Amino acid sequence: MRGVAVLVTLAPALAWAGDDRPIRPDPRALAAAREANLEPVSAREGFAIGVAIGPALQLGYGIGTATGGGGGFDLRLGSVASKRWVWLIEVATTAFPHDGTANQSAVISFGGQLYVQDAFWLRGGAGFASFTRRDASDAETEQFGGLGGIGAAGFDLLRRGGLAMSAEGMSTVALYRGAL
Repeated sequence: MRGVAVLVTLAPALAWAGDDRPIRPDPRALAAAREANLEPVSAREGFAIGVAIGPALQLGYGIGTATGGGGGFDLRLGSVASKRWVWLIEVATTAFPHDGTANQSAVISFGGQLYVQDAFWLRGGAGFASFTRRDASDAETEQFGGLGGIGAAGFDLLRRGGLAMSAEGMSTVALYRGAL
């Protein structure tokens, strides 16, 4: 009986004797353990504000002379949801002159931005759209409303603290009631 007790006592030591390689922990488990106290160590956290200004091209189908080039403006307000997701409310507008009129379109959307890689992201949203045409006297001559969407992809070129400068390509789509 004593021999069995000695063997049971020495069995774990004998099993370990042949395997002296260190155990490598899973990197995802380590990252999750670091954030176990609910204090994220992400580069993105808190409130998010985005502004974009640049050239715009509008292609219009079903609304006469609604195609043209001009300027675009985009404003995004949101909240960081996780290391990879930012929830956004976004307003995108374009304006361009055409034969003595001013054409303006706008889309307000609710959506999100997903960081596919550390600096590469995709953004999308759905919401409401409007198209307005004004004549030379600034009087509204046509207005349409409907549903709209936004899609974009971009790359953070420079990040310093909570600020980022990105290059992006964006597209808005709209379906206006009564325009076709």
